[in-house]
Amino acid sequence: MPDLTAFFGGSFDPPHLGHLGVAGGALFSGLCRKVVWVPAWAQPQKQGGAAASFRHRLAMVRLLIRDHANMTASDIEERLRLQPSYTVDVMEHFAAELPEGETPALLIGADSLLALHTWHRAEELARSYAILTYPRNGFAVSREALAAHWEENLVEKLLSGVIGGEFFEISSTEVRKTMAKITNRGHIIEAESSPLSGAVREYCEKYALYGIESEGCSMEDTVGKTKHDPAELARFCVKCAEEKLAENVVSLPVGKVSSIADFIVIATVNSEPQLRALAGFTEREMLEKLGKKTLHRPEISADGCGWALLDFGTVIFHIMTPETRARYDLETLWGKSGQ
Repeated sequence: MPDLTAFFGGSFDPPHLGHLGVAGGALFSGLCRKVVWVPAWAQPQKQGGAAASFRHRLAMVRLLIRDHANMTASDIEERLRLQPSYTVDVMEHFAAELPEGETPALLIGADSLLALHTWHRAEELARSYAILTYPRNGFAVSREALAAHWEENLVEKLLSGVIGGEFFEISSTEVRKTMAKITNRGHIIEAESSPLSGAVREYCEKYALYGIESEGCSMEDTVGKTKHDPAELARFCVKCAEEKLAENVVSLPVGKVSSIADFIVIATVNSEPQLRALAGFTEREMLEKLGKKTLHRPEISADGCGWALLDFGTVIFHIMTPETRARYDLETLWGKSGQ
């Protein structure tokens, strides 16, 4: 058996038994010794983003795999926070962090393999790492399909990483819809047939994820004891931004088109120190005056990336430098749909 450690990336929103089947199948195939689950960091360029915060998704992954040998979870995407986050760049850091003797591999679905030639620095990625591929319904991997985009030696390499057998598929979107179907006491309907493990299901209830509220626990319990109107929270973020002299502050109502928030607030700052100051000030003011905590606390490095995201559950506050704001243009992404 090769000493390959597979990088298994995804939103894992939520992580479910289908994901576990993929990781287990990769190990059972003998093509790798270990699978490292890597939840994606927030992807602002992807409309809708993740329904659960990064920390929730990472915690759920760890619960799902806690009894499975040769599976671990990594927070590397959160630590790197690359903007944009290309797989080839993350893999480079991932490889550097592996213990001596472990060789990195990339675990992807057949649909991704067929589109791999379109990825950023695709040839470098295919030459540098083993690519392990699990089957996906409706995506047939063939020599002919790969040969249309890859040199013969790379075609052989990619084919050698295709995992045989069948994998059952579960849609995370459908899982979230199922999770939202709850009784008036907050318990999941037909829990016995749920595609989630018991531990993950309980976690979702505890923290009121995906519309579930177990008895005695609501979404507000994860961030504070007092419920606040989303519009009120958005106005408070705007007020904090203006007090710290942020510019071009906008508040966008996105509740009708987004499952992750009711309002998006965006503010421009002129430097990394001002960015850190506004993020810290808003967190303190929210906690002291409204009793609200962030679902995720941003760790802003000294050199910075020009972006801080404060997640207050129903309101997400983006603090950005002018260059970052122009690059990602969140107003275009959210503005028309939110108004």
